Amino acid sequence: MLASPDAASLVHDVVLSLLRAEKAGCLLDVPTGEGAFAAHAKELGYEVSCGDIVPERFRVPGLTCDRVDLNQRWPYPSDKFDYVTSIEAIEHLENPWHLIREAARVLRMGGKLFLSTPNILSIKSRVSILLNGYQNYFTAMVNHDPKTNKELPVDHINPVSFFELRHILARNGFSIERVETNRCLKKHSLLYQLLRRLLHTRGRSQVLHDKARAMVRELVLSEPLLFGEILIVQARKL
Repeated sequence: MLASPDAASLVHDVVLSLLRAEKAGCLLDVPTGEGAFAAHAKELGYEVSCGDIVPERFRVPGLTCDRVDLNQRWPYPSDKFDYVTSIEAIEHLENPWHLIREAARVLRMGGKLFLSTPNILSIKSRVSILLNGYQNYFTAMVNHDPKTNKELPVDHINPVSFFELRHILARNGFSIERVETNRCLKKHSLLYQLLRRLLHTRGRSQVLHDKARAMVRELVLSEPLLFGEILIVQARKL
């Protein structure tokens, strides 16, 4: 049985296309899930190591999976890998900073991190906040077992915006090289274009602080940030 991808549609395809532009080397895929992405990376010629909190799920012949708790120190030496891929993981973690710090530790100088996460800055996510009180891909943490009334776990617990992610990466010695998305949603709809125009007008307002105005302008100019479903960031360790 083939491994199933634990990611939104087309996310693996985009990250693999970015890897095709790189020179194959040692790659760590965490969390790897059943290993669907790792199998494709291996086919591209990468020397792949895999880690997951539940390694028993892994099912790729010719590869093994280490037990890795991304909330703890990773069981790898410093400066070991040329690449780290972490697809839709950071929003599951108690401490997003820890994932970036550990990625920086295990990467060699000049190594690259490929990371994806739901785009909470998109217009769709902003509309979701207005209608539901939560960003797209995130739900209220009121998940109780009806029989025991005990609190049940929620998968997505930590929404991280692009600007927050960029700050965390920079503070840990990374420079962002590319920002992509798996797909842009409803970007041609009248409502979304009206909201885009509203943001654009607000970004030119002299009432806003310079930093806020610059942030809004950057958001409006970036199609992945404004309309992207999942953000895919490529960053290099300086």
